[in-house]
Amino acid sequence: MKQVTEHFKYVGLMITLLLGHFANAQQIYQTREGTIGVIGVYNDTKVIANSNHLFALINYENAEIELSLNTASLRTTADSLNFKLLNSSAGAAILKGKLNIPYVNTLGHPTHALNFEAEFHLGTETKVMNITGELKHIANNGVISCLLTLNFKLGLSDFGIVVPDGWNDEIKVQISQAVLKKPNQ
Repeated sequence: MKQVTEHFKYVGLMITLLLGHFANAQQIYQTREGTIGVIGVYNDTKVIANSNHLFALINYENAEIELSLNTASLRTTADSLNFKLLNSSAGAAILKGKLNIPYVNTLGHPTHALNFEAEFHLGTETKVMNITGELKHIANNGVISCLLTLNFKLGLSDFGIVVPDGWNDEIKVQISQAVLKKPNQ
């Protein structure tokens, strides 16, 4: 029951964010089911947690982005780690920033190399992260126009997360998000 209640709180927060953003600008688009991979190391073995529940708001006019994920949606191949992730109090992870391009063109463009700073929020902590990636145009028709990929590293201890013995404090985050074509284009 507690999980259901927290899920509805998370959904309510997302709806509130959406309504606020859509009321203020006409060129902000939302997408769901973006993918995220979080790569950690345990005793020299790579451990990957994935989720396809990444939520994105992208302002095409000024290239601002806001990505959010309920960390409980991350899954690995280890049931014991999945149990810990599901019952974690970390809550939502939010990344806010502006791509190092002036705007997002969905009609066609060369591949943009991305290198920018963004705020990463987890729990009560906020840190500025260096983000790399690319925005690649992939289609001239249909609803998907581009693929946005982002990569960054973070230290878990920077967010008050105690790392058990055997785990490396640094994790790598990899994000893939489809960018929808603007309507009527």
